[in-house]
Amino acid sequence: MEKSESETEMEREILDEIENPYRPYSVIVPYEVRFTIPNDDHNTEITIRTRSEEVRFGRSENDILLQKEVDNPYGRMTYSKHILDWVSKRLPDIDPRECDLEYVGTPTVSLMSHKEVKDYIEGYLTDE
Repeated sequence: MEKSESETEMEREILDEIENPYRPYSVIVPYEVRFTIPNDDHNTEITIRTRSEEVRFGRSENDILLQKEVDNPYGRMTYSKHILDWVSKRLPDIDPRECDLEYVGTPTVSLMSHKEVKDYIEGYLTDE
């Protein structure tokens, strides 16, 4: 009697598992990146909350969590770079009408001179 394809595949998987007990695990990593813009004296703060998915290999979920515990201190810069690169490529496609803006705090009002108004307009036009 011939074995079916599914039986043969199952046997292969069992043999593979016996020879190598490592199995693939999906790891969803929620994280937050917060930074300020140096060019505006760090007045603008940006917070990005997101999640990334990794594929890890181990014998158990605990193996994977132990790997993450060791990796996390070293991965801070690479995760930051990853999300900054990812967001920067997509920013031009964001429609401002889809943004949520919330005014926080009380406005500060001060009188401006004619020169300050001209400087403000020039700065705006030159994207400073």
